[in-house]
Amino acid sequence: MAAVGLFALLTLAAGCLLGTDAPRRWHELSTTVQTGHGISGTGPVETADDVGIAEVPLLLELLGAALDAGLAIPWALELVAGVSTVQIRAGLSHVVAGLQIGASWEHSWEGVRHIDEVGQLHAALSFAALTGAPAAPLLYAEAGQRRRQAQRESEKRAAALGVKLVVPLGLCSLPAFICLGVVPVVVAMVPTF
Repeated sequence: MAAVGLFALLTLAAGCLLGTDAPRRWHELSTTVQTGHGISGTGPVETADDVGIAEVPLLLELLGAALDAGLAIPWALELVAGVSTVQIRAGLSHVVAGLQIGASWEHSWEGVRHIDEVGQLHAALSFAALTGAPAAPLLYAEAGQRRRQAQRESEKRAAALGVKLVVPLGLCSLPAFICLGVVPVVVAMVPTF
């Protein structure tokens, strides 16, 4: 039960950081879980300004926390769908609906793997779901790996930016150097008549 509380706090914190209505969603999700009814189709009406989590590493960590709390994969996917963006939520709801009616793992994910984030969640969860291995440690490791990879890519882009800025900065500073450094020296060397 303490793990469910921890997941609730993580969800609320993620929602607060992203400015979403996560507290309202968490309340609806927790009451639905307590009553035992499915969430698919009973969620709140979506608005145009609905925002949610779209970062795959954060979604993986939230999913891992839900699985650490003892939830089954469909329930964990349903909870994570509640705090994700509209497109991811629709894809995960499709997957959950398929799993709840007894469809196979691969058939449940058909038609939504083209959504980039959902496809990445599928890739991260497939090994654990098909083999029965504990999924949470795999999800945490995958999230850490994705964060390290994103940091390496941003460092590469920053290094390349320094090389690309040499010519524009040189072209901007060369006229100033000529006007402030060379011209006064030449003017001082010209004899006055």
